[in-house]
Amino acid sequence: MGDRIFDLHTLEIKLFNKAAETAMNISNNNFDWKRDIRYTTYNTLSSVIRFAKLSLIFRDQYLEKDGWWKPNYDIYFSYLDQYDDSNVYDKATMRFLRRQTISNDFIKTMIVGLYASSFSILESRVRVFYNYLLNPSEKGAIKEGNFSKLIERILDFLNLNSKSGCIELFRNARNTIHNNGVYTQDDDTVDCGGKSYKFEKGNPPNYGDSLDLLILTILPEVVEILDKMISSLLVEKIILDPFAKEN
Repeated sequence: MGDRIFDLHTLEIKLFNKAAETAMNISNNNFDWKRDIRYTTYNTLSSVIRFAKLSLIFRDQYLEKDGWWKPNYDIYFSYLDQYDDSNVYDKATMRFLRRQTISNDFIKTMIVGLYASSFSILESRVRVFYNYLLNPSEKGAIKEGNFSKLIERILDFLNLNSKSGCIELFRNARNTIHNNGVYTQDDDTVDCGGKSYKFEKGNPPNYGDSLDLLILTILPEVVEILDKMISSLLVEKIILDPFAKEN
């Protein structure tokens, strides 16, 4: 997990620095910059990546260590002992196997959340930025409609058509994870980063590790798209984030 922690840490710092730079660029004209969606886009995504990083650190430093389990298993997980199959394994072995299952499930749940949160951030920004970029008369309104068509028009406007396959990969991978690892749509092949990914209906896709796919392939492309959208909108005085909450 060490390399993944470093990769997430590097991405988190990159996004945090972009949030700070964006805040500086818009703060002279925008006294409410903390609720400006150009700033919150980077800051929110950075926070999501930070959560994923902390999850991997927790697993490495606690869930994989005997020292953490010894005082905590009896308190929080001993209720599971009643379901042990004593005819196959002794108590110590069953607890060790259950620890591995709990640790693996913890990371799987984190990955589901990371895909869902990251995609939600991208989709919500596309729906806000769309009108500023392509329909100025409707600035400030959240654009409804099919997300795939909206992002396709934005990519075309920004001359980023080559990124469309990566967004399709993102969507397919997210949907597959939500369906317990099985792709349920019509057969599809998408290209991203010079590599083709095949999705067959009713089967789990063979794209390797889903966390590596997101960290190393998908998110760098997503950040580049967000960069291009936001840099094109720095002329705007203020773009309030309709999803931001008051602290």
